[in-house]
Amino acid sequence: MTLLSLSVLLSLVVVGVAVFSERASAFAPTRAARLTSFLAATENDNDNSNDVLAAAIDAMYGDGSEMREEPAVTRARIQELVDNHSVLLFMKGSKFFPQCGFSDTATKILETFQVEYETVNVLEDDAIREGVKVFSQWPTIPQLYINGEFIGGSDIMMEMYESGELRKMIEQVKKD
Repeated sequence: MTLLSLSVLLSLVVVGVAVFSERASAFAPTRAARLTSFLAATENDNDNSNDVLAAAIDAMYGDGSEMREEPAVTRARIQELVDNHSVLLFMKGSKFFPQCGFSDTATKILETFQVEYETVNVLEDDAIREGVKVFSQWPTIPQLYINGEFIGGSDIMMEMYESGELRKMIEQVKKD
């Protein structure tokens, strides 16, 4: 590589870093303001989960409100999923390809019972990803529902698996 090409390449890298730094610093205050707004909304609003969901989505995605699904619609979609599946796992990835360790643990626990279960990949739907946290009032994913009842995440599933409580719930599903 000639000295001229090396100099041009170095100049391009310096310009790229400067542009990236400028964009990142311009973005940071906006995101901080949105997150502050979200935290304020969640502190003052214990009963209106639609507002909390809207604030969470705004904090993550900013002004994309024209692209955002209404919280009531998200809540209805989640309720329909929970109502229509005896065993439902909201997770990152699918049961065939979990994309986080906690989701992988959850699927492995369910597989031990040889029960049919449905999964929802929250990575494919941001409204569901945030909405299910508000719906269950549980901040993490995965989330397991059995017969319409929220059970918990992979840590709760593991405790219930070890105690035999989860087996009893799954056996009831198999009977029905």
